[in-house]
Amino acid sequence: MSKLVLTAFAAAAIAAPALAETPMAFTWEGHKIVGTIDQVGATQIIKGRDLTAGRDFELHVRNGYVHGDFGGVPVSYPAPKRKLAPASAG
Repeated sequence: MSKLVLTAFAAAAIAAPALAETPMAFTWEGHKIVGTIDQVGATQIIKGRDLTAGRDFELHVRNGYVHGDFGGVPVSYPAPKRKLAPASAG
């Protein structure tokens, strides 16, 4: 899994409202991603599955950094600075 796709997960979390268990589903570079985003204190927790690769993931976004696990592989990298724009209807 490329760092670009993992960055997309973090960007999706940053753009999401801080509601408990907010569902997410999107496709990025051909990967279908489903999961939830949760806010626990100052940490956003992104849990889900890359349906295309058949791998589960859990990422924790806090203090401008992402730590977690993707398919059993530890990941750690700076969180993206920009937020995703909301999808337009139409």
